Amino acid sequence: MTLSLQQSRCSTFVLLSLTACFATTALLGSADSADARQRRHHNAASRPALPITPPIPLAKPDGEAAPETPKPEEKPAVKPAEQFGPDRPADAKTDSKPDDEDTAEKADPATSPNRVYQNACPALMNGDVQGEIVPPLAEGTCGERSPLKITAIGKENPVKFAAPITTNCTMAGTLAEWIGDVEKAAQKSFGAGIETIATGSDYQCRKVNNGNKGRVSEHAFANALDIMSFKFTNGKTTQLGSGWNGTPEERDFWRSIHKTSCERFMTVIGPEGDAAHQGNMHLDLGCHGKACKARICQ
Repeated sequence: MTLSLQQSRCSTFVLLSLTACFATTALLGSADSADARQRRHHNAASRPALPITPPIPLAKPDGEAAPETPKPEEKPAVKPAEQFGPDRPADAKTDSKPDDEDTAEKADPATSPNRVYQNACPALMNGDVQGEIVPPLAEGTCGERSPLKITAIGKENPVKFAAPITTNCTMAGTLAEWIGDVEKAAQKSFGAGIETIATGSDYQCRKVNNGNKGRVSEHAFANALDIMSFKFTNGKTTQLGSGWNGTPEERDFWRSIHKTSCERFMTVIGPEGDAAHQGNMHLDLGCHGKACKARICQ
């Protein structure tokens, strides 16, 4: 009986111990949960409040714009190869339009003439000479690709030719410079300006001095002009044939022209040069010497 009582007491003690252990564990767990909840509440209160709407990204402080999303590179449209020169097909088309529609060729190849490839002349474009470009000249070894028909020379006070002359662009530009010196000589000798200039040969397909042999004349390349007489604004006139040894005014005038012509042109032949130039002063821009720098002044 004593043994049973001891066992009963031992069981009761064990149960009480376990109950106390469970109670302590529950109490500790409850305290830990409360502490954890308190910490979470504190952390949530310390965080900054989130905006109701999300912020909009701003530009960089240095003002540099954000790089755009690269776009795929577009390939240029393939166009047919352009052709230039006389061999260009008659039915070839171009997208560009000429600036000067008044002088442009018609688009219809059936009615348009073949294009003539010529050079523009600055002296004509700038108004240093008055006239127009004319079709190319071709006569055997003679000719000029871009000849001009000139009616007057000089920009400020144009001096007219008694009849239009045919010359190349370089010759036209040099005549436009030359006429300024001739005007000064006219004012000095006759007290008047020049109204018109009468000329002899301009473009002619021939040899020098109309000979049957020898070299081809510069006239054959629209690179020469013969001066014969002048008419002044006061009504007076002078001709080389009679004026070279004429009145003092005429003598001074023609010799002054001869001198200034030798400074402008490469060849000048007057009455003292040969018998063929007693009545006309020959001017040209022909090449003399290996470097084309030699001048002939007679």
